[in-house]
Amino acid sequence: MFPTNNNEIKIELTDAAYKQIKLIQDNDFTLEGHTFRLKIGGKGCDGFTYETGFSKKVDDDLTLEFDHNDSKLNILIDSFAAFYCKSGILDFFIIPHENEDGFFFINKNEDKHVGKFFKDGDNVPTLEEESK
Repeated sequence: MFPTNNNEIKIELTDAAYKQIKLIQDNDFTLEGHTFRLKIGGKGCDGFTYETGFSKKVDDDLTLEFDHNDSKLNILIDSFAAFYCKSGILDFFIIPHENEDGFFFINKNEDKHVGKFFKDGDNVPTLEEESK
């Protein structure tokens, strides 16, 4: 499923990810007032690393709304991450016999962000100039 409120960002949320986010939000009282967030955690030669978690909304955040079975879910993404994560899949995996689970993001444009891609000005966000 894709966000219902944003035509530029094509992040698909799998059923597994949707269910896990809802499960956490509905059962962890410490997350009241917090929203699930997708962000860029770092950059290596192979591309970006991605992080997920819950946080409060800040001014430059975009809120992606997802509708599923008459239930709504919001995901936050800051403007920097939104620039680089315009198309991708957010999923959740669980491997019980290895005691592993977690969210992961597959960026469909990752091939554009490997190596020193930032040296090409077309692949970086433009900076807003301050008015004088």
